[in-house]
Amino acid sequence: MNNNPNIVDEIKSKVVLSDIIQKYVAWDTRKTNSTKGIYWACCPFHSEKTPSFTVDNIKKTYHCFGCNASGDAYQFLMDIDNISFLEALTKMANHCGVKLPEKGNFDPVENQKREILYKINSEASDFYIKELNKSENNHKFEYLKKRGLTTENINFFKIGYAKGRGELISYLQSCGYNNRQIFDAGLIIENDKGEYFERFRDRIIFPITDTTNRVIAFGGRDLSGKAPAKYLNSPETKLFQKKSIIYNFYNARKSFKPDKKLIVTEGYFDTIALVINGYESSVASMGTSLSIEQINQLWQISSQPLLCYDGDTAGKNAAIRVIELIFPILKPSFSMNFLFLPDAMDPDDLLTNHGSDALNPLITSSVSLIDLFWDRYMSLSDYGTPEGRAKIESNMMNMISKIQDMEVRKHYKLEITSKLSAYWKSKSFESNKIFFIKKKANLPSEELISKSNKKRIPDSISKEEALYLSTIIRYPELTGGFLDQIASIKFHNENTDLINKQIIDFIVTNRIKNEQFNSITEYLNENGFLKILDDISNFDFEKIYDFLSKQQELSKVEEKFKNILVEVNKHQLIWKLEEAKSNYSDSPTEENASKLEDLKHRLQKIRTDAYVITTDNQKNKKGFDKWYEENKSRLQKKDPI
Repeated sequence: MNNNPNIVDEIKSKVVLSDIIQKYVAWDTRKTNSTKGIYWACCPFHSEKTPSFTVDNIKKTYHCFGCNASGDAYQFLMDIDNISFLEALTKMANHCGVKLPEKGNFDPVENQKREILYKINSEASDFYIKELNKSENNHKFEYLKKRGLTTENINFFKIGYAKGRGELISYLQSCGYNNRQIFDAGLIIENDKGEYFERFRDRIIFPITDTTNRVIAFGGRDLSGKAPAKYLNSPETKLFQKKSIIYNFYNARKSFKPDKKLIVTEGYFDTIALVINGYESSVASMGTSLSIEQINQLWQISSQPLLCYDGDTAGKNAAIRVIELIFPILKPSFSMNFLFLPDAMDPDDLLTNHGSDALNPLITSSVSLIDLFWDRYMSLSDYGTPEGRAKIESNMMNMISKIQDMEVRKHYKLEITSKLSAYWKSKSFESNKIFFIKKKANLPSEELISKSNKKRIPDSISKEEALYLSTIIRYPELTGGFLDQIASIKFHNENTDLINKQIIDFIVTNRIKNEQFNSITEYLNENGFLKILDDISNFDFEKIYDFLSKQQELSKVEEKFKNILVEVNKHQLIWKLEEAKSNYSDSPTEENASKLEDLKHRLQKIRTDAYVITTDNQKNKKGFDKWYEENKSRLQKKDPI
């Protein structure tokens, strides 16, 4: 088809814009002035209560004063139906009765063959639907209902049933089609003797449609339990090339909204399960393998499709294959995200067993393409030597060089270079114990060292830090009420800071309960933190603090933990203060003086605030201590009883 400007303008001139748009809106009778060709309605592109969307039939344009959507009839159809310009042109041509010119290489004979195949598939789809609704096949209908489908769902997806005993062949022959035509449609198989048999036997049938919603093929789900393949698709035909087709594409594009996700699954039932549970913009690639053609089709609906894979090895390998496939065709704003399901679960299982909202947290925590790319290379590589790290960087850059778009390639290089540089210096890298260089820390003053050595294991963890970590490990549920305070702690000792972050991440990610505290020490042992755990155990806190020797109610421990946090923060401020003193001594600038003064005020404030958060018993104890100091000389003069 030649899209020349004359045809485009001719069709546009014949269309009354309000006639096109009125199918999607309800006109506001108070503001609309039809005699002047001005129409008002609530905008179909965003939610609103007061009409701000106007159509001008004279200018043949529309505009929304709320979201700034605007354009002509072509733009409206492209945006509202998520279709291409060619599809919008065809739709408008049909609306106003204009015949579009054919392509220059149009072959009328080939076109007629394709039209026959379309008609055969349409007839076959109707036949399968009628078969499912026969009373003798009621148990097949009940099978679908047990899978969570209503009659309305079954009708919407035009699901049918194939008995496969020759009834379809007879029916299509009665419609005037011969065996060769039915064979070319992919509905029957020919044996060595020239006999024909139906391809789909005792299977639930899912019609597969093209971008215009015309049936081009079928997928069948075995019900006998005897077939070698649970799912069977039509063979490739003049209409159906699997690598170019997305199941439920038409419906998903029609229902897609920018604030929603386009979810891509592997199979028919998974997509249907998502749609009936509220995830309307869902499609299927009809297998784990995704093609470039399918990716480009997905991008017609959404610039960031969400690929949904099983959490098993096959699912992860399929996701990795997408990296190699998609990198060469990446372009600005267009990418992919990845969602991995729990092991041995598909979307249908997840929604059936855990409810329609079960997918939402997985969608929220989905993995971006660049993060999957990063994890792919970092998880399979040995970076214990400079040569190993050089190899990782080389492999990553070789992959990035395949990106054809210059801007995307440039930003991938910048991002990965930055991540690698930060990672080699990070605590995450150090914690792997593969390559570790201990950095020289800023030393505190000799005075502070002499004071703290009495309470501190040399070159290791302080008593305050050790008590804090012991408490968190023994009562992981404390993180629920003190997460903000915990997250703000920054230990001067890098190893202590690292183990703190590892513990909190492990607790929060795995939702560890108090009775599961042993799993934390097991995790730390497995990840190379045995030395620091030994340092903590040297303090032997369980002999001093009863809440560490035996389980207590969390509410009682919370009061103690408040004071532990205060002591930790005081300890960290003291270290910072000593460092600030040293810096000011070396360089008495206004900036260093200001930092020193600020730290002094912060330390004083935290000492003052300590009285606010203590319990009444602790306050009483402080009062008694003060009273005792004031009166002990008088008390000591008394004769003993």
